[in-house]
Amino acid sequence: MASTEEPLVDARAVLRGLAAKRPVFYSEADFQFAFAWEAKLQRPDLAVRLETHPEPAVRLDLELITPAGDRGLAVELKYMTRLWAGMDRGESFALKNHGASDLRGYDVVKDIHRVERFTLNRQGWTGLVVVLTNDASYWRPRTHGRITNADAFRLGEGAVLEGPRASGPNTGGTSRGREAALDLRGSYPLTWIDYSTLGSGPAETFRALIIQIGETNEVGS
Repeated sequence: MASTEEPLVDARAVLRGLAAKRPVFYSEADFQFAFAWEAKLQRPDLAVRLETHPEPAVRLDLELITPAGDRGLAVELKYMTRLWAGMDRGESFALKNHGASDLRGYDVVKDIHRVERFTLNRQGWTGLVVVLTNDASYWRPRTHGRITNADAFRLGEGAVLEGPRASGPNTGGTSRGREAALDLRGSYPLTWIDYSTLGSGPAETFRALIIQIGETNEVGS
C-alpha cells in the first residue's frame, strides 16, 4: 500500500527555486550543494547530510532526515554537461563536455540501484535520483529500431527503466568499470522537465529528470 504521508521534499519545487537563482552550475558538486541548500529552505526542520557513508561500501550524495529520525530521503544527483562557455548574472562558466551518454546512463541506473538497496529495509525511507543536463542526446527518444549495446541505459523521454539492465556483448573496453549487470526492483518511466534556458544555442537549454524511489511520491505534483 502506498504511503499517504506528505513527501519530505517536493523535488520539482526545489528545482523551480534553483532555476530562478542558479540556471547553470559549475560542477556536479556545485549542483549537489545548491540542491541541498534549496531543500533546506523548503523544509528548515530537516537535517541535511552531504556525501555520506551510512554503511560500508555505500556512498550517498545527500540525506535529508526528519528531527525524530523516523523518516529520511536518500538523494543521488547527476550533472552531465555538454561543452558550453558563457556568462550568467556576472559569473563566467566553462562547462566540460562529458560525452559518452551510454556510460553516463549506466551511472544513473547504478544510482537508482544503490538507492533502492539502501532504502529497501529502512522503514520510513524513500529516495530520489535527479539528473540535470544541457545535452539533448540524453532526453531525445530513440528514433531508430536498431538494437545497440547501450539500450539498457538509454534515458530518453518515454523510456522505462526496470528489471535487469546490462550492456550488450560487444560494448568493448570503453565500459571498463561498468560491466556489472544491475537488477532494478522498481519500474521507472522517464519524463523530462524543463529547467532553464540560457539562450538559443544547442547547449543552452537545461532539462531535468526526477526519478522517485519508494512508496512515497517524493517528486511532488
